[in-house]
Amino acid sequence: MNEIRQFRESILGVTPHHWDRREDTLLKLSHFKRHKRKSLKRVPGKETTYPFHKPEEHHPPGKDETKKISNFIGEAAKYAGSTKSKKKLPFIPTIKNNTRLWWVPNVVVAHQKEGIEAVHLASGRTICKLHLQEGGLHADINGDGVLDHVQAVGANNAERTVISGSIEVLRPCWAVATSGVPVREQLFNASICHHSPFNLFQHGEFYRSVGRGANAASLEVATPILIPRSDGHRHQKGSPGDVIFLTSRGELTAYSPGLHGHGAVWEWQLLTDATWSNLPSPSGMMEGGMVVPTLKPISLQVHDNQQMILAAGEQTAVIVSPAGSVLASVDLPATPTHALITEDFSNDGLTDLILVTSSGVYGFVQTRQPGALFFSTLVGCLLLVMGVIFVTQHLNSIKGKPRTYS
Repeated sequence: MNEIRQFRESILGVTPHHWDRREDTLLKLSHFKRHKRKSLKRVPGKETTYPFHKPEEHHPPGKDETKKISNFIGEAAKYAGSTKSKKKLPFIPTIKNNTRLWWVPNVVVAHQKEGIEAVHLASGRTICKLHLQEGGLHADINGDGVLDHVQAVGANNAERTVISGSIEVLRPCWAVATSGVPVREQLFNASICHHSPFNLFQHGEFYRSVGRGANAASLEVATPILIPRSDGHRHQKGSPGDVIFLTSRGELTAYSPGLHGHGAVWEWQLLTDATWSNLPSPSGMMEGGMVVPTLKPISLQVHDNQQMILAAGEQTAVIVSPAGSVLASVDLPATPTHALITEDFSNDGLTDLILVTSSGVYGFVQTRQPGALFFSTLVGCLLLVMGVIFVTQHLNSIKGKPRTYS
């Protein structure tokens, strides 16, 4: 636990974390640094000129800077040494973002079923390991610098899902967020089905209404995701985000943290075509295999910080903006057996989709539409010309009016 406290900011930097199935295991390069307790004093005579903050000593011991003769000899020796072959600098691997130096990786982070583990690249030693509860979303959702846990269930497994840090069972079609590892407090609990702005369904009434539904027993919920706010600070302290939920009925719901990080504010709910069903056949087997839904953030461009929402069900995938409007819809040719993969396999700078099914692998390429830009420009020019004509006619009508004399 002591190692976790020392690297708590770095751990938040590699979240969100979730693990539901084997393909969720992930390896990533990152840069871990210890928690800074206080700023270091600036030492006189030292200047940081090395690009990776390596101090360089300009006053070596045994050398008197006040003697001109020794200084002249030193300058001559330096000039003579400059004619020799320069010593090559050691190779330092760096991660670059658009040809701009970002950070030097020193660990490889493994997102596993048990939690998050950081392994030192140079020595192969585990420097930090955080055990997290399986299932749900682990992220700092309210921007207070503390790791939170968001759980959501439908109706098929609500009776066996226990809230983190409690013995209470999670109710059907409900979401609960807790704060801290281990759990310190509960942040909010909210419904993710049939939102009522007038709170018509509360507590037991909502619970019973869900239980009486025709397809309530088969209702499933995808693992929630976090969409960061567009403030330029991703997964950092003071930068909250919106938590997105998806049910098997295609209900997409967004909640934002409440005042002072407690409670939840309902933002919007959208009924999409990203529906699925894993009802068994009369023989007890799944027809065509189990459907794996998709709910994940997606950037339309590779180096774009603005994230959209990708939701996919059995036959349809939709891309939704953080404000809750559908941007695009894709018909899936077969039932997905894995979550959709978002990668730029066409190498054009735009994010593409990869669909894995029991019968094969399909790729969907995102294409630019230059005609849309041309049409927008044409409409803008037309409006400008119409405005000029209107102003000109108005001025001519004023000049052409006959003057009245009293």
